[in-house]
Amino acid sequence: MKVRLFILSLLVLALVSEPVVLYASPASSAQAAAAKRRAKAKAKREKEKEAQRRKAKRQRIKEGKLLLYIYSYDLKTGEQLPVTHIQLQDVNARPNKRLLINKPTDQKKARLSKTLPEGKYWVYASKIGYFASDTIYYEHREDEDTIRLALYPETRLTLTVTDSLTSRPVVANVIVRNHEQRKVMQTTSDSLHAVLAVLLDDRLPYYTIEATAVNYHPFHDTIADPHHYSGIVMTPKEMRSFVLRDMYFATGKTQILESSEGALNELFQFLTLRPELRIRIVGHTDDIGSDRSNQILSEGRCRSVRQAMVDRGIDIRRIEIVGRGERDPIVPNDSEENRQKNRRVEIVLL
Repeated sequence: MKVRLFILSLLVLALVSEPVVLYASPASSAQAAAAKRRAKAKAKREKEKEAQRRKAKRQRIKEGKLLLYIYSYDLKTGEQLPVTHIQLQDVNARPNKRLLINKPTDQKKARLSKTLPEGKYWVYASKIGYFASDTIYYEHREDEDTIRLALYPETRLTLTVTDSLTSRPVVANVIVRNHEQRKVMQTTSDSLHAVLAVLLDDRLPYYTIEATAVNYHPFHDTIADPHHYSGIVMTPKEMRSFVLRDMYFATGKTQILESSEGALNELFQFLTLRPELRIRIVGHTDDIGSDRSNQILSEGRCRSVRQAMVDRGIDIRRIEIVGRGERDPIVPNDSEENRQKNRRVEIVLL
């Protein structure tokens, strides 16, 4: 009885209730229609594009011109390389004939496309920061063909050429050879910075390096790892003394000027790297003033240099001092330029 009453109540509610109508707002209907139109237009464009591609393909085949894509890629990473300069020439072309392709690949797609007749070609690629590709022989037959050219990144080796005693730059003739003893580079180092940049291929097992300079022993070494090469150190021939360059004092005094810090640090490093070495500091002046005053001045300047080394931690017993005054000029004291050359501090190795 209760079940019948429950079913009857449900029927009554269904009769008196208002029907629920689901509907979409005008705005959402318009958006859906617009999206449908866009999708239809896109499909139409793609269809037209495919039709044009097929038409162009038929035309190329009719004219005997086939589509060729050229890519270049990094042999180490496999990534495609944009803006790679491509050169392509017909194998049977005269040597002075204009290249069929002589331009860079695209920036975004990293490729170059060209319609060419079926035939045989030479292809070559180059890019800054990479070794140039091999010139390859290619036979073009397919309607849509692809050439992939491998480029290997260069390894930049920075060389410094310095004096073993003073650590100063040395002007030297430098030759770098590969494992087959072929020259990779031959140049002269700079007298100011003595820094050379050499491009090496780290796929090869090793390189040899040679350096020659006036009054220096020849240098020869093997480069096993270009990334961690220390540089070229030239050893002087029978050199027992050198002038401490860029050493400046107050006029007529023993006070060392701040501009001499570089020279003092250089001498300190020189002594630190050779703990067994003893030196003699020899002071020289020009001819301005009396012999006695110049002698005293040269001795005082030597003491100042020695004290600068002692203050940095060098044992005083390793350093002798001698003042020579104006007795040993290297050039006549007939001009200010020559007098400046004669005012010098010399380091003698003991």
